[in-house]
Amino acid sequence: MIKKKVPVKVSLKTTMEQDGQQETFAFEEDGEFIALNDKYYLRYLEHQNGQTTPVQFRLNDGEVHIHRQGATETWLVFDPSQPTITRYRTAYGIMQLQVVTSRLEWELDPAVPAGRLSLSYRLRGGGQEIGSYQIELHFTA
Repeated sequence: MIKKKVPVKVSLKTTMEQDGQQETFAFEEDGEFIALNDKYYLRYLEHQNGQTTPVQFRLNDGEVHIHRQGATETWLVFDPSQPTITRYRTAYGIMQLQVVTSRLEWELDPAVPAGRLSLSYRLRGGGQEIGSYQIELHFTA
């Protein structure tokens, strides 16, 4: 097991559209890039509205996984070749969601380390469209 952990600067922009309303959030955070067993992880703490949320991106084999642990816990898997199913944990219980990835592009240079991720997806739950989302992520040591 070879593990490499390097501090990085993370820049993230998320645009979401729900019920005809569009919102954009942008973050600049300190994080860490981890290479472990041919998988790559990007971890950082997102600070928003007085809340701190641990976030982890996992990049491997054409898929991207995002895990967020805050007031709600989210684990999303993005695979452009097929929809994925996830569970969204809220204070009111667990909801099943379908993730439909329409665009997933990423570049990674583990030696620097530096990378970028461009992602577009839709969430569906209970037979209805919940919203559409775009993520633009950049990081560098």
